[in-house]
Amino acid sequence: MIAGIRPSPARTISVNLLLGAVIIVWLSPMSWLIMTSVDPEASGSFSVPSRISLEHFAVVLSGTSLRQFINSLVIALATAMLTTAVACMAAYPFSRLKIPYKDTLLWSLALLRILPSTAIIIPVFLTGRVLGLLNAGGVVLILTLMNLPFAILLLKNFFDTIPTELEEAAYIEGATLTQNLLHVVFPLSRAGLAVIWFMAFTSAWNEFLFPFVMLRSDQEFPMAVGLYAAFGQYGTTDYGFLTAYSIIYAAPAVLVYFLLKRNLTTGFAGVGVKG
Repeated sequence: MIAGIRPSPARTISVNLLLGAVIIVWLSPMSWLIMTSVDPEASGSFSVPSRISLEHFAVVLSGTSLRQFINSLVIALATAMLTTAVACMAAYPFSRLKIPYKDTLLWSLALLRILPSTAIIIPVFLTGRVLGLLNAGGVVLILTLMNLPFAILLLKNFFDTIPTELEEAAYIEGATLTQNLLHVVFPLSRAGLAVIWFMAFTSAWNEFLFPFVMLRSDQEFPMAVGLYAAFGQYGTTDYGFLTAYSIIYAAPAVLVYFLLKRNLTTGFAGVGVKG
């Protein structure tokens, strides 16, 4: 039987060596990042520190870099909440109402998202300047608009999977539309809401171009821009500070992933494209 065939020792060794090489290649940058961040005399070389210190992390969590961390949290959280709220209000009518050419409209909105950010940055900047939105609020607004097409399309497909009979039964019992949404539709779409919230959060957390163009000073920048600005800021590269900055910058996105992991797995597995 095929199930009983054992791989040859040479093949097993080759596979193990290949996997070991992949692990080394993947872990080397991470190990360098960690070792450099705790080395008080970091020089950028790959070496084991003679003394371990958290002074670089203390510097990052103070002054301008702490302010940039807070800016990133505010922008990412506001974008995620606003995107999820607006997507809910837009996706439900698309799912339940007979809107002419709604599928064409939805996919047209999704196609607009394919446009690269660099192609629209000039009109966005000019519009923001005219409307007085060259600030964190303007960044949140544009990032929300950029995330909405795909969020609406994805959430609409989640709403399509919810039987309308459940909502009809709630209406018969005297529930209002708001109660139906809060107690029937949204709880059953928890996985989809988690996916949209996570995607909007990570997109805003990682965004560089729009904050870089629309914000004016180091005190307003998020961490994505702050990390770029920190390179050679004082004529030299402080590798210890930059690696500690990078680790702290990556931590919230990783933490959010693990907090939402169960819902994210269910959400990505359960969604399908439905016309």
